[in-house]
Amino acid sequence: MALWFLITLWGGPASAQQPQPVPILRNQPAWAQGVSPQQQKAASALLEEGNGLLKEFMYTQAEPKYVEALKIWKHPALYYNLSLTLRNLGRPPAEAYEYAVVSTQYGEAPLGEDRYKDALSYIASVKKENALVSISCGHDIEARLERGDQLVPINCQRFERLLLPGSYIVSASSDGVPIPATKLMLAAGERFRYQLGTESQRRWAAWKPWMVLGSGVALAVGGRFIHVKARDEFQAFDAGIDACGGCVPGPEQSSTRARARTLQTAAIGTYAVGGAAFVTGLALLYANRLKPELRLTPLQDKALSVVPVAGADENGFLASYRF
Repeated sequence: MALWFLITLWGGPASAQQPQPVPILRNQPAWAQGVSPQQQKAASALLEEGNGLLKEFMYTQAEPKYVEALKIWKHPALYYNLSLTLRNLGRPPAEAYEYAVVSTQYGEAPLGEDRYKDALSYIASVKKENALVSISCGHDIEARLERGDQLVPINCQRFERLLLPGSYIVSASSDGVPIPATKLMLAAGERFRYQLGTESQRRWAAWKPWMVLGSGVALAVGGRFIHVKARDEFQAFDAGIDACGGCVPGPEQSSTRARARTLQTAAIGTYAVGGAAFVTGLALLYANRLKPELRLTPLQDKALSVVPVAGADENGFLASYRF
């Protein structure tokens, strides 16, 4: 059954080139299947109310009319009119993109040539100005994208979105434990696909802290050897003095004592350096323990079907949506 009714003409387009909203909902099998005549009538009445509000430039009031109508009948024309309304509201292009994409799913027939071309043109311009991003990750990871005050939760089961170009911080936690963040750079008009995962990394090569620790132990052993030599020299000096009955040290005894003192000083210095190296090695071992790090692995590109989710609080990004 064809449904026709009078609709108020579009009264306030955002620009001279902008087409009028779709005036009627054409009852065609492709988009009317499973929708009862009563539902079609209710959705059409809401469409008429929305268009009447648009004539009075009451865009904010018109938006919920289209949203409510879509709950009854997911007609491409309703998607298009809602997209047009969001554009007139001055919302970020990302918010209207979802509805523009869905409105074109059945081609030109439910919209008319001008509106269909307008929707395609708008879709192309948004894609050109944004980056298409797809990220997959493990179920044990909770991740999000950050850019200034903007926070975008990442659904690891399905995350395909259009994002404004620029630099993003990817932060995450695994089983409630925070993981150091990583950066993501996006360019306008590009398509990116990543696998987000964690990888245990060390700050330095594993052998480096052990080398420092081993050096400390080696210095301590060397210091002990020098200390023993110094002790032997002091004992030799004492034995020489005892042999002469406590005489004034001669040149040979004085030389032995001086050598003993030098060795003793060297032993103390070696102990100090070795101890410092040992403590440093322990600290480096602790700092170099395995830590999880985020890893964004680029995946081979392939065609993606993306229809982002729009919302007033999601500026500059769109969740993919398949109708």
